[in-house]
This record gives sequence, structure tokens and C-alpha cells, in this order.
Amino acid sequence: MCQQGMGIAKAFSLQAPELVPGVLRALCAKYSYRRLDACAGLMERLGPQLTGIFSEMNLEGSDGYYACAYSFPGSCPVPLHQPKPIEFPKPKPANAQQPAPSGETIQVLHFSDWHLDPLYRPGSEAACSHNICCRDYGRWNDPGPIKKPASKWGDGRCDTPIALGLSALEAIPKFVPNASFGLFTGDIASHDSWMITEKYIADEETRSYELFKQYLQDLRLLYDHVAGIWEKNNWINSVEAEYARSHNAMFMTRPMPGLKLITLNTDLYYVRNFFTMLDTEQDDPSGMFHDLVLELQDSEDRNERVWIMGHMAPITRTLPRSSLLFQKIVARYSPHVIAGIFTGHYHQDKFFVVHDPDASEQSETSAVNVVYQGPSITPLDRSNPNLPFHDKAIRWYDIDAKTFSVLNSHTVIADIVGEAAYWEANDMEPEWKLVYSAREIYSDPELPIALDEPLSPIFWHRAVERMKEDRDLFEKYLQYESKMSGDTKPCQKGSVCEMESLCQMQASTVVKHQTCTAEAVETRGVKTARKKPNKKEPFGVTRAGKEIRLEDYNEQRGVNIGEGVIRRDLWMPRKRRLGW
Repeated sequence: MCQQGMGIAKAFSLQAPELVPGVLRALCAKYSYRRLDACAGLMERLGPQLTGIFSEMNLEGSDGYYACAYSFPGSCPVPLHQPKPIEFPKPKPANAQQPAPSGETIQVLHFSDWHLDPLYRPGSEAACSHNICCRDYGRWNDPGPIKKPASKWGDGRCDTPIALGLSALEAIPKFVPNASFGLFTGDIASHDSWMITEKYIADEETRSYELFKQYLQDLRLLYDHVAGIWEKNNWINSVEAEYARSHNAMFMTRPMPGLKLITLNTDLYYVRNFFTMLDTEQDDPSGMFHDLVLELQDSEDRNERVWIMGHMAPITRTLPRSSLLFQKIVARYSPHVIAGIFTGHYHQDKFFVVHDPDASEQSETSAVNVVYQGPSITPLDRSNPNLPFHDKAIRWYDIDAKTFSVLNSHTVIADIVGEAAYWEANDMEPEWKLVYSAREIYSDPELPIALDEPLSPIFWHRAVERMKEDRDLFEKYLQYESKMSGDTKPCQKGSVCEMESLCQMQASTVVKHQTCTAEAVETRGVKTARKKPNKKEPFGVTRAGKEIRLEDYNEQRGVNIGEGVIRRDLWMPRKRRLGW
């Protein structure tokens, strides 16, 4: 039924593409569970894109099935297609081992999910009905007096105010004064997806990278607009900038002799990117994994170490086939070539052990690598806004200067919700604190490792195994995962939550993650039911009780939120009458 419905939508969009945005807005008004302004704005932006995607999709085949499985959860099970066997240029060396420690150490910064909100307004509503709060939405504000005024320094239901963003940048040199270079694993813009435009994103990128350059001085942070910014700031030369403009799947650089840094465009297999629903019969439609293999083989031949970084780990919310491909590639070139994998996106301080997919069972010998998922700068948690991660966090690593293996990981936080009001009342700056060192917390006292020995995949595998018996250690992990939020969701001993979490720490593919959930539910005997459709009343008005008016809607920014809020010289919205 879902595929047939999409077929009708495709036929309509091909015959009358100019009507698609209006139809989508009308569907928002009738069926959406979101605020009308948010849904209508999002549909206005997605309309032309969806029209183009529909025209290319094979809706009766794999494309349509994937689109239904991810766009309408419960309509179809997610297809767990296995990729074809990879023909690597050369077989894996029989004695592939991680190189011996050098005894020399450097520091490397890692921060992620900046999400700067230039429209953040202290004193505005921090407990609103919008997706993100701490803004003046004009006539779309919630009715009545402000329930929770937004602090100057941020809030758990809001993106990063400029004051707190600058505080984070100022804190970095205090904790990592001698960093050799830094990793920024993405997400610059605010979460108002129903309002953003290409101009808005470009301005956010320019402003943010200029701040990084200004506050981090000479710390090197490794598409058309972004490539130009990198070149302007002398992070890459003109030849590299041109390569970045024309190769939007992967970028490679060498930040230090002996280390190759490969950045993957992980949007290419993210399930919320509708373009991934095209050519789903192919394992590697963009050719990114093919190029990754060539780069890794080149490094193996050179006896060179590699770091892989990307915005999101290809572990959850990723096409299953892409996830399995990535695991196979990592297993082939680990542990002798790939020294580390670094990601962000989920706003959580986590790690995942990558195991060899050809191993009969998960064990110390099958553990081949580790994904380090960096915590976020923004305190906003999009996965569960009722349980926000209040703290902002940054991380740095102690790294072997020759082998580039991770020797230790350190996390620093600022308690936004707990302390922001006090800081503001006393005219104080946020207090950033070192929370933990991974080596100190997760080392096994019965199996100590030498100071120059890295935090190997075996180290992390043992840590997970210990958590299964050591409840205190597991609870510490949960606290660090949520950046020490006091509202961390309870995860009782013996619960589905505990079993699922422990399993997923060693699940490096979408398929394995789903298996973890199924096994935990089955073991606990919990019955699951298909989610019922949303029964809320259709939106004829907004949650604030405001009637929909044509002049409230603006193509470039979604809704008219007042001349005093948006700088017209910065955002420059185009004016065009829209039909409903």
C-alpha cells in the first residue's frame, strides 16, 4: 500500500511539479504532528527535492521499499540486504599487527556538533512548543507569560548561543594548549530545518570557521563554499581546494608525516537523506567505498597510518548494506593501517568496538578497531527533548606521535542547566571541568596496561565485558554518555535497556544493532506492538492557538518572525507570494 501511494505521488509530481509544495503544506495542516509552521516550512523546502527524487526512483522495486521502510516506520521491515563480496586490491598481510609504541606523545583536539544559533535570544522562552527554543518567534510564540527565561549561556532545549560557543572556544586552549591539530566532525547550523536556506547555511559556515580560526589560532582543522573557507584560512592550498569542490564524497589530507586523514561524506548513506533512496540496488552508487579502499591500500603499501573521520558513524540510521561494507573494509585494513575512527552527530560521548565480520563469535581476537563518537557542543538533544543533555563537552586525545594510536581520551564539560543561572546572576563565565580520562575509568585493575600502550580494540572489548558484571562501571558509562546530565534515563539492572546498551557497544553495523534490540526484548520476554498512528487533532491552528495566515509564511525563512529578530542584511530573504 505504501509503495502504491508513493507511485501515485510520483505520477502527480511529474505531471504538476509546481503544485507539490502546496499539496505537502496542505497535508501538514491535516495530518502533521508537528507545529504547522515547522511542517509547512520543511515541506516547502523538500517539495522540489522530492519531486526530483520521485522522478528517478524505482518505486515498484528496492527504492520504493526502502523509502517506505524509513519514511513510514512499521509499513515495511527494513531490508537487510548483504553487499556483494569486496575484491580488495591485495589480500590482508598474514602478520598484520598494530605497530609497537614509540614512547612519544602528542595531543589532538576533537569537538563536534557546534550548532550555533545566531537567533538565540536570552530571556526568551526556553520551554516552548517548537523544535528548538530560546528564540523570539514573533506571532508564533507560545501564548501567555514566559515560563522559563533563556539564560545567556544556553539551555537543554536550545542550540548554542554565541556567548557559550565563544566560551567553548576559549576553554579549548586552556585544556589542550599544545594540540598538534584538531578534528571537527561536523554540524555547524542550528536545528531549525523548516526555516534554513542555502544563504543561511553559507553565513553560518563562514561565521563559524572564522571563529574557529580566530580562537584556535594556528590549530589546523581538517564542496564549494566550505572549500573556499578552508583555502581562505590557509588550511588547504588552491589545488586541494579545487579537489574538495569537485569530490564531494571523500577528502584526504596528511596533517602530519606518517598519518593520512580521510574524511567521508557520511550523508551519502544516512537514511534521512532522501537521495539515498535512489539506486538502492547498488552497493556503492557514489563510489565512495571504492575510493576509500584505494586510499587505504595506498597507505598499506606506504606503511602509513590512517585516521577515518566523518559526521556520523555508519552504525545506526544508515543503509544496512553501506554499514556492512564499511565494517568489511575496516576489518581488512585493521589494526595495522587504520589507527582510529572519529565521528559525532548523536550528541553523545560513546564508543563502538568494530569486530571482524568473518569471525565465528565476538571475542578479544575478533576486535579490530574502535569508533570514537565525540560529544556535542550544543546542549540540545534531538533524540529525546524531554531528557536533554544539559552539558556542552569537548574532548582531546593523547596520541602516539609515531604510530598515531590513541593512548587516552579526555572529556571536558560545562554544566549549562545546573549552573547557567548562577553564572549569569554573578556575572561569571562558564566553568569548564575535566570529567574523566578513559584510561583511568576503563582500565582493568587486574590486567593493567603499560603507560605507552594504546587503548586498543582489545582494551575496549574487555571494558564492555567488565560492564556486564560491574554495575558501577556501567552506570559511569551511562553518565559519561549523556555528558553527566542529571536527567539521564534510568537503565535498571537486568532491563532491556541494559542488555541492549551493552550489546550495542560492540555492534558496528545496523544489522547487529537491530539484533541487539531483538535479542534483548526476547530475553526479557517483553511484548512489542506496532505503533499506532498519531491520533492528535489535525492542525487548523498552531499549538499556540494562532490561526494560519498567508502573510505569516515566507519561502526563505519559513515564517515571518519579525524584522527585529532577523538581520535582513545578513539573511536577505526573497519575497514571493506563495499559494496555499
